[in-house]
Amino acid sequence: MNAIVEAGGGKRNAAPEQDKILNAILRHLYSYYTHKDHEEIAINQPGEVWVKRRRAAPGESLWFTVDDPTLTFEYLELCCRALANANNQKFGDGMGKMPVVYTQLPGGHRFTAGMYKNFVYDIPRPKGGVCMAIRQAPRDDNVIEFSDYGLEEGVRVQAAPKFKEQADTSTDDLSKLRDAINRGSHLVVSGATGTGKTTLLNKILSELDPKLRLMTIEDTRELAVPHQNRVHIVLSRTEQVNNFDDGAAINLVTRMTPDIIICGEVSTGNAKTIWELTGSGHGSMMTTIHAEDPESALATFCKRIQHQDPNLDVAGTISEMRERFTVVQIIKDPLSGRRRISAIETFKGMH
Repeated sequence: MNAIVEAGGGKRNAAPEQDKILNAILRHLYSYYTHKDHEEIAINQPGEVWVKRRRAAPGESLWFTVDDPTLTFEYLELCCRALANANNQKFGDGMGKMPVVYTQLPGGHRFTAGMYKNFVYDIPRPKGGVCMAIRQAPRDDNVIEFSDYGLEEGVRVQAAPKFKEQADTSTDDLSKLRDAINRGSHLVVSGATGTGKTTLLNKILSELDPKLRLMTIEDTRELAVPHQNRVHIVLSRTEQVNNFDDGAAINLVTRMTPDIIICGEVSTGNAKTIWELTGSGHGSMMTTIHAEDPESALATFCKRIQHQDPNLDVAGTISEMRERFTVVQIIKDPLSGRRRISAIETFKGMH
């Protein structure tokens, strides 16, 4: 096979016979990712396709699901293996392999997939799980006008206000927290050991719009996500046998168009990639951190980043964190054991 692939899985320059073989293998997926009204498809588990409409009509959700029994784990694995082989990618579930595939399909459609034990469900499966996303290539018959993007003669564009730039109209701190969540502020839940950081984060997740697409990255499953359109990634700190690490996981997640990404507790291994994620434009990020107060949460975050980036501009990074983050601080009474939120800090105006 003579496919040529750019670093990270870019353009393919394949022989016609190879494309013919790949299209035959992809036949059960083909009608979904080439449909003129579909922008993207996502598979979070075998037998089910999430389809993203190009435009949702009034009363419609942007995403909808289709049950398809032909999309078995074995079939999806066959697709991944065929595409990986065609592009000389070391896909697999063992030492020295990567359980992910990035490439372009015949026709220029963008393909991203992950499989095996890093991808989990509420009920464990022997081989693990699967997540897959295919974004349709631009269509010749999909005519776009500037007006589709709000550009018209005589009209100036209006910048979308950032959460921190909007007036605080909340009447209490519960409303303040909900406003931060609904307006897309990155959220850091901070507290000492045993203060219930993950428990609170689970409560926050239960408040999110059920139509959103969520993805989680944890070292052990603790997050309870009620949303149907979701993917769970687990990176064990003790049983990792492949090359799939925090950086690779976040790189995969950002190609899967999530609305919100929830990361496990900030650590020396993931802090730098989580921080980069918050500036990538890939939806909101939520995480937890071990710290005693909001200011310490930012300082601790920076210390974790410095393990991978010793030359970090700490003052500049903390200033940026104040722009991006809302920190929810939890404290625990050592005598009664009662937990309570002591601050919801947006850092507005603190420069």
